[in-house]
Amino acid sequence: MNLEKTFATSQIHDEWVSVYRSNALQDRFNAQIMHRVFGYLNPRPGAVFLDAGCGTGEHTIRIAQRGYDCVGIDISKRVLCKAHKKVSECELSFRVSFVRQPLESLAFPDSDFDVVHCRGVLMHIPDWEIALDNLCRVLKPGGRIVIIEANHTSFETAIVRVVRKVKRGRSKIIETPGGLEHWSEENGNLFVARTANIKYMTQIMKRHGIGTVERFSTEFWDINRFPPGIIRNLVIRFNQLWFFLRLPASLSAGNGIIGEKNLS
Repeated sequence: MNLEKTFATSQIHDEWVSVYRSNALQDRFNAQIMHRVFGYLNPRPGAVFLDAGCGTGEHTIRIAQRGYDCVGIDISKRVLCKAHKKVSECELSFRVSFVRQPLESLAFPDSDFDVVHCRGVLMHIPDWEIALDNLCRVLKPGGRIVIIEANHTSFETAIVRVVRKVKRGRSKIIETPGGLEHWSEENGNLFVARTANIKYMTQIMKRHGIGTVERFSTEFWDINRFPPGIIRNLVIRFNQLWFFLRLPASLSAGNGIIGEKNLS
């Protein structure tokens, strides 16, 4: 499915920025998550990163600020323009380049990157398995990949399942081997949000010689489900506590997977 029309306008991206990028408390939490991710990745000096589905470049900038070269890719020309501007304002253009292309048809050669970072992106791609195949393909032997996705065994998803039994939502839910897909329309175009079957995802990675090094919680609740202000801030605080105590990822809405590619 061609996603260019779905993500061509700024509406979806503006909504994401409003929820996930416009709260100082969440910004600090995102930086803390990235700090732990780097501890798991342990990249060598001079490692080159791929930030897959980089959006407006917040995570790309965090990677570059740590002294690593990074290629950010996204399907949306509009958000890449914003990412270029942000990187330039941070004076990191010498470390960052951006490419417009879909993850389902990456043009990079095999084994091209030392580290692959992909946060909250596969969940919005109908052909996500092809996209994940490509991310695994471009990772160098010995390199590490971090995939952060919504988790279908979470307490939050269990509540959604119960509520949907008694109340119809605006999206259509389809159960798939890869997880629970919520299909809706955005500006007349199909839009999917998937809570992933994490075990199924790691099995795909394993077929590419990538073993799971770590699975960890990134957030217990999706803050998008809560109104902005005091309530959302309390939810962020709870997510931080769950994260810092390293409580079970299987119950959390957000999961991070660290994988390492075999040398042979």
